[in-house]
Amino acid sequence: MLTIKCAKCKSKLFKYIKKGKGKLWHCWKERIVEDFTVKDGDEVRCTCGQLIGIDQKKWIKLKPHNIIYKGSRER
Repeated sequence: MLTIKCAKCKSKLFKYIKKGKGKLWHCWKERIVEDFTVKDGDEVRCTCGQLIGIDQKKWIKLKPHNIIYKGSRER
């Protein structure tokens, strides 16, 4: 389970189940356990206003420099 936070204000954005190796480029919506973001059309934002990603139906395409995350992935 990963905890994804805003790089600007360090607020929690998602609790996410990551599978496999590699970087986090997008979040599959079905794997998001908790969501603390604000939706503005197809934009996903932190409560501080920072753009986190773009909603693309099945997943959220993340802006990698706008997030930080920690935790472990599932195998």
